[in-house]
Amino acid sequence: MVNSLERMIFGKARVTESRLEKIRHQNALLLIAYDGDNPIGFKLGYLVEGAQTFFSWLGGVHEDYRRQGIAQALLDIQEHQVKAMGITTIYFTSFDRFPEMIQLGKKNSYTLVKTALEGSEQKYWFQKQLL
Repeated sequence: MVNSLERMIFGKARVTESRLEKIRHQNALLLIAYDGDNPIGFKLGYLVEGAQTFFSWLGGVHEDYRRQGIAQALLDIQEHQVKAMGITTIYFTSFDRFPEMIQLGKKNSYTLVKTALEGSEQKYWFQKQLL
């Protein structure tokens, strides 16, 4: 399912089955937004081993459904579920090519905690304390 969601949104699937199998055992949380029976967006994250931290790993909304509040709704639900799990810290990473994700994080009080050059792109780490 995750691979088909990635292909729908990003044009290709990057996640391997072995990586998905590993995170299944780390309190993974997969949220999917639908229009009728059609998936139109998703958010996937997991608990970081040995930490009370949740990594919001992958997500996106199909281009035909962007700017309708779907990503915000998925983020709100994810934060609520993570907080209900007793986890106090959530973070995500992004790149320059995803300015909408960076803006969503800033809009929702995520703090930029680290940057690094990865290949030819700038990578950003954003974090938020769930109170």
